Amino acid sequence: MTFREELLGCKVEELMTKDPITTSPQVGVIEAFEIMLKHDIGALPVVDDEGRLIGLVTRTDLGRALLEDEYEPGTTIEEVMERNVIVVHPDDTLLDALKRMASTPEGIYNQLPVVDDEGKLVGILTDGDILRWIAKKL
Repeated sequence: MTFREELLGCKVEELMTKDPITTSPQVGVIEAFEIMLKHDIGALPVVDDEGRLIGLVTRTDLGRALLEDEYEPGTTIEEVMERNVIVVHPDDTLLDALKRMASTPEGIYNQLPVVDDEGKLVGILTDGDILRWIAKKL
């Protein structure tokens, strides 16, 4: 089996982290940054009361902005989150996910929220998840 066939045969749901740590849009940016540091995660999906993905914040973006003192006291995640989030679905192939991770001219997405057909967050796929899978295959 070729590596491409392996990528096509692997589904996102096989690799994703289920039940990722999330935040609500009303949480403050400092609290969200502390959550990411405490759990050593690079991104925090933002969900509404029904569990639907409405945004994403990254530790890199929040950390840089906090260091540069860009936020006013009381700034919430809703004010700074990325709203146009690239996502994958559980039944997408790993090849689909890799293409989406590399789909931005600004760089590479290190994590992709995984949503069901109703937009509810069901997991997150990270570059670490993919690297562990590749290491097992090699």
